Amino acid sequence: MMNHRAIHSAERGSVLIIGLIMLVVMTLLAVSAIRMSTMSLRALNGAQARSEAQWAAQNAIDQVLNTNFAANLGAVAGNYTVAVDAGKSYTVAVGTPCLKQMQFIKNTELKTTDAEDMKCYDTTTNPYSACSTTVWQVNATASEGFLGVSSSVVQGVSIRMDTSSALAYYNSSSPSYICP
Repeated sequence: MMNHRAIHSAERGSVLIIGLIMLVVMTLLAVSAIRMSTMSLRALNGAQARSEAQWAAQNAIDQVLNTNFAANLGAVAGNYTVAVDAGKSYTVAVGTPCLKQMQFIKNTELKTTDAEDMKCYDTTTNPYSACSTTVWQVNATASEGFLGVSSSVVQGVSIRMDTSSALAYYNSSSPSYICP
């Protein structure tokens, strides 16, 4: 038979080993939890940056559409800086708007009581008015360098313009304003 002291000292050593194993397991769990939260935070930052980039691209398109862009299409294309947050901004590349569609407006489609329609009314024997309905496409791509995020937005807009200007854009070959 073993004496009482030998059993007691063997138990002391096993408690120490079990305690160390538990400490290692708890440390590994803590490290993996920290890594998972860091990865989740990175994913969340990426999603927020993509959302901000999309908003910045849309904002740049809105800036273009709030001007009379059809009067000078060449001046529209370029880089715009859009601030999205305090101290944070995106560079947005806006392309030259392109013509998707052009439709002549008949004199019979105009309202004689509307002053804007009367500007288009053509009193000649031509059944078509002096205005056309045009549909333009505007492209913008926002990018942010730190996270390497970019987002592209394409938007169409319909505007009424005089037919001679619309035809000049439609028939232009250098540069071509017709959408591919």
